Amino acid sequence: MGFAYRFLLTLLYPTSLCLTLLLASAALRKRKKVSRSCFWAGIGILLICGNGWIARGLTRNLEWQYLPPQPVPSADCILVLSGGIGGQVAPRPTIEVGDAGDRVLYGAHLFRNGKAPRILCTGGVSPGGVRPRPEAEDMMQLLEMIGVPEDAIIKETKSSNTREHARNLYPLFLDRGFKRVLLVTSAMHMPRSIGVFRKLCPDIEFIPAPTDFHVTEGIPMPWYRDLITLIPTAGNLVSFSNAAHEYVGMAYYKMRGWM
Repeated sequence: MGFAYRFLLTLLYPTSLCLTLLLASAALRKRKKVSRSCFWAGIGILLICGNGWIARGLTRNLEWQYLPPQPVPSADCILVLSGGIGGQVAPRPTIEVGDAGDRVLYGAHLFRNGKAPRILCTGGVSPGGVRPRPEAEDMMQLLEMIGVPEDAIIKETKSSNTREHARNLYPLFLDRGFKRVLLVTSAMHMPRSIGVFRKLCPDIEFIPAPTDFHVTEGIPMPWYRDLITLIPTAGNLVSFSNAAHEYVGMAYYKMRGWM
């Protein structure tokens, strides 16, 4: 998607918008009405986007579109999209896993349960990235660390975004004769991923196998916890930004005809 798209997306994050409006308010202080409007607009964005109810609702709408199938069917291959893996860079003693790293762990779980004979890791080095090697290689190392045999793992190291994953993997699917694929990615990312793969990889059956859920079924909480979620927090802003990233990404992909 390029640097310009990523830069524009960053500017649309709530924290970026809020900061821009507050700076504009200070810069335009001689124009009192405009300055006041920018100030309150910035505060409004902070209050709305930091609201836990809104962030949770947007996240749930994405994550619950494709719930894990019960039982998970068998397939020719388990495809794990890159994300959430920290490379072995000093002082890290080994590969590290963030939230989205659940993708690799769930892929290994499906493999150990006999859902497919192969695991396909896909992910390169994103433009402007500082990784010492493609993420697929780190994913492969992690899989081997948790017991997946090397000869069961396939890696693709050229892709840096969801569209490139699908475009670069389609020839591999055809060459290997993979007709049915378990698609493993974060639940929030699944709507965009499944749309892209089904559009760009015709004649291949993709079965959503989501993981990394942030919104789960409700657990009884004290009444005051609901009120606390109204208060803007860094966590709520991150959740809102992640959900907004997916909504903007889907809009962009649909505009380009990629899903």
